[in-house]
Amino acid sequence: MVKQGLVKKVALAALLSSVSIFCSQSQATIIGSFDTGVDVNISSNISENEFGTDIFEELVYIEGNASGNNSGSDYSDIILGANETGTMSAAADGQVEGVAGFVQSSWETEGYFYFENNTGSDITVNMTFDITWFANIFTSSIDEEAYATAGVFIEDSYGDSVFEDWIELDSLIEGPGAFSLSDSFAVNFSFDLADGDYEEYFLIVDSFGFAENLQQVPEPTGLLSAGLVLLFVMRKRKMTTLSD
Repeated sequence: MVKQGLVKKVALAALLSSVSIFCSQSQATIIGSFDTGVDVNISSNISENEFGTDIFEELVYIEGNASGNNSGSDYSDIILGANETGTMSAAADGQVEGVAGFVQSSWETEGYFYFENNTGSDITVNMTFDITWFANIFTSSIDEEAYATAGVFIEDSYGDSVFEDWIELDSLIEGPGAFSLSDSFAVNFSFDLADGDYEEYFLIVDSFGFAENLQQVPEPTGLLSAGLVLLFVMRKRKMTTLSD
């Protein structure tokens, strides 16, 4: 039911190296953090439609003095009536404390929205996606990195991208300090559906974050850190387009 491979992410590969340098910061001081989330409420005007979600990916990885969490829509498969709402969501957060740490977390939910006209006559379908999202990052110096992104991607049953957008913050671009983005808006679609016809929309909601203190990473790092960085950069530079 959920279309596999709805979105492919490609990115430039990069390698971040970690060095052991003496640091006098308190172990209790937060030196890098991220917080990101997205909620999508989906509704239509027709009397019966099928809505479902499935967890496509969830990950929390922590190394050293760090913590992180994620959450979002669990699997569901329900019938919605006219103006009833289905919800898709994803969120991730994490922080690094003291002189050494790494945290990466993500949650990605795939879903679909299925309409079938069995009324005996043509109908007009009005569909609304109410989107709310945010991203926050903080770093205390250029020796730390934080990244956060939230995205929504929608494709119709013909394989055409009808909506794709995301927000992102990166301390490599923004510099040290606290930065925030947030927004709420609606995306609307309207189409005619002949008797006996159907239409289906595929969706992804995605939250991803990364934070690391580059001043000192606990051993062993080496190949493990390099492998995690490659996982990170495959998601980090986002998006291409929705593909088949």
